[in-house]
Amino acid sequence: MLRPRHLPRPVLVGATIVALLLLTLGIVRLLPLVRGDQTPGGVPLVVFAEFGELADKIYSAPADDPTKRTLLATAEHAPGWGINPAATTHSGRAVFLLAPSAGGGRDTPAEIWTLDLATGQRTRIAADADLLIQPVMNRDGTILYRRSNGQRQEVVRADVSNASRNTVYTEETTFGVFPIGEDADGNFIVARLSTGGTDLLRIRGGVAQVIVHASDHVARGWQIAPDGKSVAYLAPEVRSDRVVYRAHVVSLPDGKVRTLPETPAEADQFSPLWTPAGDALAIGQDARGGASAVTVLEGNRTRALAAPAQGFDAPLSWSDGAAYLAVRSFDGDNATSPGNETTAVIGPDGKRYEITSTGEVIFIGWVAP
Repeated sequence: MLRPRHLPRPVLVGATIVALLLLTLGIVRLLPLVRGDQTPGGVPLVVFAEFGELADKIYSAPADDPTKRTLLATAEHAPGWGINPAATTHSGRAVFLLAPSAGGGRDTPAEIWTLDLATGQRTRIAADADLLIQPVMNRDGTILYRRSNGQRQEVVRADVSNASRNTVYTEETTFGVFPIGEDADGNFIVARLSTGGTDLLRIRGGVAQVIVHASDHVARGWQIAPDGKSVAYLAPEVRSDRVVYRAHVVSLPDGKVRTLPETPAEADQFSPLWTPAGDALAIGQDARGGASAVTVLEGNRTRALAAPAQGFDAPLSWSDGAAYLAVRSFDGDNATSPGNETTAVIGPDGKRYEITSTGEVIFIGWVAP
């Protein structure tokens, strides 16, 4: 993701610029989101929240007409704080963190809620999460989140079916450990920051094993492939005499790095996002070197999606079948000057459908047609 979405709103402009610096991409030709003329039957519903000072309103709407929205739920929260949803959903269910209305905030444990994307029904799972650390929805529908007590940080697994929880990893650190997900064998995957940079860890029986040293600096933007066998992330590199964030893919079983197709060297890359089938990786990019559109990396090939009229896009989430793509769109040229932000959906034909709101738009997920 490009930045923590749920900082106090007066800090959002600065946070956008800083976090955009932590992401980048390339392009080739303009193509629709999916090959051929077929799309999944019907139009999916996009689910999103509209930030409010004291409560976020959660809506669903047709992907090709977000103005036809239906109110699903209202999430009351501490003044100035919005919900912090996981990047993915599972079986029509989303998960988000919430700063409680009474005394909630940055240093207060956050509540964990699940949301039925079709009905809007909410269920509280726990109330001990770190608010600014994005929760993770695993492939089996369980949740990973982080909680802290001083320098003691724990990665916790929560079972939605019965609200049971167990700690899967603990570390005393002045830096940070961050939950990423589960691999194909059910091991927990965690990123750890230290003075040496960023390591990717496999947690088995509470014991950590280094899979790969991801960077001598801060790596981020982690996303495990749908089959649990690979992970994509962003790490800084020196390109054309400047530091840019570039996408990397690593095999989880053995830590081997996969070679990705080359794209404009001077462009920062943003938000690597696997397609639902796991056969391609979408990456955002700034406008340097002629880039600006989301580029899809398919084996050794690249293809560019429909670009914005001005600025650049960063991918958020594919609908089922990869027919529609939700993006964060910026009208500036690059990460240091991102300009204004909007949230939009790109359709199979390349048309763009902006999600308008009186407050910040917080993307949550999809409901299949």
